[in-house]
Amino acid sequence: MNATEFTTAVWGMVPTPFTPDGSGVCHRSLRSLTREMLSRGCAGSIALGVIGEPAALSGAEKMAVVEAVLEESGDSPVVASVMSLDEQGALEEIKALTDAFGSVITAVLIPVSSPDPQTLRRSIERAHDRSGLPVLIQDLPSATGVHIDIDDLVTALEGVEDMLWAVKCEAAPTFSRVRRLRSETPTTIMAGNGGIGLVDDHLAGARWAAAGISRPEVIVEAMGWLRSGNPSRAQEVISAASALISFETQAGTSIGIRKEHWRRQGVITSAAVRPPATPYEAHLTHTVRASDSRRHD
Repeated sequence: MNATEFTTAVWGMVPTPFTPDGSGVCHRSLRSLTREMLSRGCAGSIALGVIGEPAALSGAEKMAVVEAVLEESGDSPVVASVMSLDEQGALEEIKALTDAFGSVITAVLIPVSSPDPQTLRRSIERAHDRSGLPVLIQDLPSATGVHIDIDDLVTALEGVEDMLWAVKCEAAPTFSRVRRLRSETPTTIMAGNGGIGLVDDHLAGARWAAAGISRPEVIVEAMGWLRSGNPSRAQEVISAASALISFETQAGTSIGIRKEHWRRQGVITSAAVRPPATPYEAHLTHTVRASDSRRHD
């Protein structure tokens, strides 16, 4: 899929469900979750992102996760993420994924792995050369610990526009960084951070959104209103789900909470996580009920 095919696409960030004891990937739940996110309006899926706990997966598990997501996605596009900050390790993983699935993967996601623009540009070039695929860059310092100045990010993207699929912009202040990227680079910008700043990011120039929360239909609905030129209605949709989004995006606990929400919806069988993610804790039940104001019918 070319990045210009959808003007307001929503991409489902797929968690990796585990068996109750965490010892294995629950492939039935993974397949169910992939189908469910697409059925709620996501245009495609992103596997092995931060929410997919890639650092806790073996190489074989990563390959199996991507294979399952691809099989359940049908004709919908799938992006495979490689979140390692070690370039050599990342390139080896990219090669393994593309050797196996390169003909059916739409793009490869890599994080901003260096604050130096030349180093980041080389990483983009090498990821593209190794995979033969367009590259989605994720700027998420809260997860990687790598912060790049916006001037340096713009510089890093110069000359590699043909290799880029999109930039997932999640470094604060997102709206101002989105505006700079939109005005100075031709690449598509994807909003993230659970969608809490979706409207501001869209008005600044983001055309896509990532949906990692357990109610992706909220993001889909808001994007629909934005597409129709009604940002006020879109903001009402986001505001109605703001407690849920805030609860689900707290650092450290977010993956376990989102998995528990998916479990309560009957989509996956277990909310188990692997270290370093924090497991869902029973005392959060009252918060789950208070924050989950948008029930899925």
